[in-house]
Formats: sequence, C-alpha cells, structure tokens
Amino acid sequence: MPAVLVPIEQGRPIVLDKPIVLVGRHPDCDAVILNSRKISRKHCAVALVNNHFVVRDLGSMNGVWVNGTRVENQSPVGFGDELMIGDVPFLLEADKGAVEKSKQASKPRAVEAPARKKALVTPPQSELSMEFPVPIDDEVFSIPPPSDKAVDIDTDGGDDEFIPVEED
Repeated sequence: MPAVLVPIEQGRPIVLDKPIVLVGRHPDCDAVILNSRKISRKHCAVALVNNHFVVRDLGSMNGVWVNGTRVENQSPVGFGDELMIGDVPFLLEADKGAVEKSKQASKPRAVEAPARKKALVTPPQSELSMEFPVPIDDEVFSIPPPSDKAVDIDTDGGDDEFIPVEED
C-alpha cells in the first residue's frame, strides 16, 4: 500500500515505499529532516504492519504525535491522520502516483527476450607451456641423513662467554 507523508508547512514529502522507514536527522535514516532542531538523530520509524501503518517513537527527546496525542511507544496511523514528528507536521496520504504505476505495471504486455550480456571480465590469453616437467636427478639434490654426533659449528662469530660451573 503506497503512501506518502506530506508536510503541512514546509519540507519535502516522505515516501513510505519500504516496509519500515526510519525518520531522523542522521544520514543513515531513510528520511532525513534537517530543517528542525527538534528532530533526533533516529527519531521514529513508520512501518507497514498487516496493511496498516504504525509509527514508533525511537526514544526521541521531542516526541511524536498522532492527531495531537503523544505516542508513548507506538501508535496506528491512518490515511488523513496528522503525524507530528518533533515540531514538523505531516499528513499521511495515499500515494496516487504509485497506485497508478502499480495499476499500469499489472497490465499484461509483450515480453522481449533479454539481450545477451557481454562478459564483464575477459579471460587472460596467456602463453602457458603445455610441456611436461623435466625429471631431476635424485643424487644431485639428495639430503644427507641426520647424524647423532654434535657438530662444533660456531654460528655467532666466536665471542661466546662461558662461565664455568663448579661442581661440588
């Protein structure tokens, strides 16, 4: 059910084209109202529940009113009702333009075959060799077995300082 919140005094209409529309002054909101200092960052949400609109106050400082009655938690809103968000009044109306578009969209029309899309990525054209690897002689690259003897190899340049331990 397409609807729109039409501003009574000033501002832009808010199209309720999603199941939940978040209203406030924060950029993440669906409807951003910046022309009033009484709008909270995330002020309220208008939701479509079972084909009826519901407004929910999201803990705003300056409140939400439906037809002059403050909304404590949430309240139903019908077509023709006045919804005051902070100090900005709106009227909830049916979006006649969206209703007309949905009627036109429901009419049967000829369906064209989808155009074939060009591949977004072209596979690389590489010059890979298809020859088999050459075998390597095992005697040249053989690893000697580990020995049990300790090897005296000085790894740090010979400046080790040993402190002899006296045994009793």
